[in-house]
Amino acid sequence: MTFPARQRASILLLTLLALALSLAACGGSGPASGALYPIEPTAAQAEAGRVLYEANCIACHASPESGGERTLGAPAHDATGHTWHHADRLLAGWVLDGLPVQGSAMPAFRELLTEQEVVDILAYIKSAWPADVRAWQTEGSALYEEQLAE
Repeated sequence: MTFPARQRASILLLTLLALALSLAACGGSGPASGALYPIEPTAAQAEAGRVLYEANCIACHASPESGGERTLGAPAHDATGHTWHHADRLLAGWVLDGLPVQGSAMPAFRELLTEQEVVDILAYIKSAWPADVRAWQTEGSALYEEQLAE
């Protein structure tokens, strides 16, 4: 289903606001380094992230570039999935600390990955998205960061 641009922007903003409220309600600390967000992928980050993604993420989420078999419940990270509906800081927090949802199978990677490594993984994922999807997600991430700064 395709939504008009204005409706997609509204959906994205409402999703980000709802997620911000739910994260705050769960008391999650999330990532600390605001200067890292929103993520603007560089080729070097995307390559470093690809290596890390293949070592830590691909078994459950499949490839954001070529797809493949995913573990039940693990979202696809390509443009057909919903990863791009979330702000970079939230995504990084969920990778570092696991999802703040009871019964989630997403493990916390804080003991295995640094925040910069998670940013690199997200840069890789974002680099596989079409330009319009990447632009929408980056805009939503920037709005989220503005709201946190207020």
